[in-house]
Amino acid sequence: MIALSLSSGISGGRFPAWPAGVVAWVVGVLLLPSISRFQRTQVFVLVVLGVASLGYAANYGDQEWPIRLLVGNQALLAMLATVSFLRVVTDTEGSLPEVPPRGRGAVYQTLVTTHLFAAVTNISAAMIIGQRIARAGRLTSLQAKVVSRAFVSAASWSPLFASMAVALNYVPDMDILAVSRVNILLAFALLFFCAVDLRNDENVGEFVGYPFHREALRVPCVLSAFALLFYSLPTGWPVLTTIVVAALSSVLALLLWRPGSRPGTLLRQHVDGELPRMGGEFALFLGASVLSAGVGAMARVIDISLVVDPVRGVDGVPLLLALAGLTMIGVHPVISVATLAGLFPAELRRPDLVAMVILMAWSIALGASPFSGTALAMQGRFGIPATRFVRWNFSYLLAGLIFASVLLVAVDLFGWF
Repeated sequence: MIALSLSSGISGGRFPAWPAGVVAWVVGVLLLPSISRFQRTQVFVLVVLGVASLGYAANYGDQEWPIRLLVGNQALLAMLATVSFLRVVTDTEGSLPEVPPRGRGAVYQTLVTTHLFAAVTNISAAMIIGQRIARAGRLTSLQAKVVSRAFVSAASWSPLFASMAVALNYVPDMDILAVSRVNILLAFALLFFCAVDLRNDENVGEFVGYPFHREALRVPCVLSAFALLFYSLPTGWPVLTTIVVAALSSVLALLLWRPGSRPGTLLRQHVDGELPRMGGEFALFLGASVLSAGVGAMARVIDISLVVDPVRGVDGVPLLLALAGLTMIGVHPVISVATLAGLFPAELRRPDLVAMVILMAWSIALGASPFSGTALAMQGRFGIPATRFVRWNFSYLLAGLIFASVLLVAVDLFGWF
């Protein structure tokens, strides 16, 4: 599946993505018996809702849903499977004679470290740091809050994030530097809020954070270096394809660097022992792809007579709330933004403002949505029910919406662009 997904991404779509999707579905079905009953129930609900939506859209003439259903989340699954190979070169729990950082200082340290690495390597940073601080494969509620919030807040400003690629695709006239310069203020505000909000958690004294030393930082630093290298080349690859290539390069480089590591044996052990444990991730993302395909198909057949062209910063607030609300009920930001783009006039009067709102909504709502890739990935990897993120990160959602609304008003007040 990884090879097929890479072939599609590297070829710029000349090699179709659906073969990778077919393999992903086969793997997901084969691993279905290995997941918990709760996860199977979740997947069943997602599939039923998605199939019902697809049936409605097909009845009104949408004929493109089969390909979208096959392609689905195959690129994201390929990336998660590839990133899992980094476990081969990551020192596991107890392998280093270290005392991990604890307490409030560890919360701040982990927030900043996760945010900076996520700005370059996307969700792979959350997976790497999460697996390093987990105990017996589980994250505490405070650890999950820190990692998820630090990761999604980077979506507001990072030029290397998937959210920026989507914004550029649908708002091509946007100025990346202008938007990032304003939205990084939102990221600072969100990180500051998280630090203040989480430092008073009842379990903060027992919080185990990410160690800040050379050995612990080696894997994320090498991955970030390869990602930046490939981003700087004129490859034209999608963001997820770039992360897959960077992760594979990192694994090979670190295995060759480590003396006596027996690369072939380690990789084979990972394929035989670790990859089959990804049944939860495959099932959840495949189920979510059915729901996304259904919602997207319905959006295409429903005729909406509305033009979206905000002129003032305050005009962006209703758009922000609408996009965040759609994300919370399970509509992937890519689908909501694609639908929104169909309501744009021939030429937006303030494309930077629209792009800013898209990135704001992405970075705020994904942290609290139980349907987001972040929640589903952390559920599949660390056994955290995705529904808990609504309760855990609801304060983050509210604070983010307030900060973003104030920032939108300030854009006009101070004439930032």
